[in-house]
Amino acid sequence: MHKPLNGMFRVLVCRVQSRLCGLPLDAVEETLRPQPLRPLKSPAVHVQGLARIRGDWLPVVDLAGLLGLTESGAAPAPADAAAVRRYVVVRAGERRVALAVAEVLGLQTFAAEQLRALPPLLRDRDHGAVSALAERDDELIAVLDQARLFPDDLPPTAALSAPVGGGAASPRGGASRRGRGPPVPPRSPR
Repeated sequence: MHKPLNGMFRVLVCRVQSRLCGLPLDAVEETLRPQPLRPLKSPAVHVQGLARIRGDWLPVVDLAGLLGLTESGAAPAPADAAAVRRYVVVRAGERRVALAVAEVLGLQTFAAEQLRALPPLLRDRDHGAVSALAERDDELIAVLDQARLFPDDLPPTAALSAPVGGGAASPRGGASRRGRGPPVPPRSPR
C-alpha cells in the first residue's frame, strides 16, 4: 500500500458484488464501460480475456474472483453484464490491467489513522490483495494493494498482447491498426 500524502489516503471506492473495495487513487488510470473481450491464447485464472483500451490490449481481471467472492473453480462469465458494469484500469509499475467491477461509487479520503490493519485471521492467501480496512457510513471498505491485484499465473504482457484470431502486434502491445473493429491481418509478400 502507498504511503499517505499529508497524512491522507485517497481511494476510488468500487462495489464488487455486495462488498466495497478501495483502490489507491494514484494507481488508477481511468474508469470506463466494459469493452468487447477477446479470449487469451492460454487461459489464466480470474482473467476474463483481453480488451482493447486506448489502443492497447489489456487483461481484464475478474476482481470478485480474485478476491474469492465467487464459487471456487467457477469461471467468470465474460458477458455477465449484471455483475460487471465498469472497468477500472490500474497499474503497478509497468503492468496494467482492467479490473471488472459492478460499479464505481466515487472517491473517498481517509486519514491514515482511519485505516486498520487486517486482523491476523484474515492475513492469508485468500485475502492477499487486501492491505487495510476502513469504514464509510457503517460499511466496511477493503483497501486493496494494486501490486497484489495481478494474478500469480498472469502471463507476461507479451504473451497476452496478441489476441486469438490474429493481427500483427505493435511495439506497444496492441494491434498494428488503431481504431475500432478486428485487427487487419498482415499483407502477404508478393
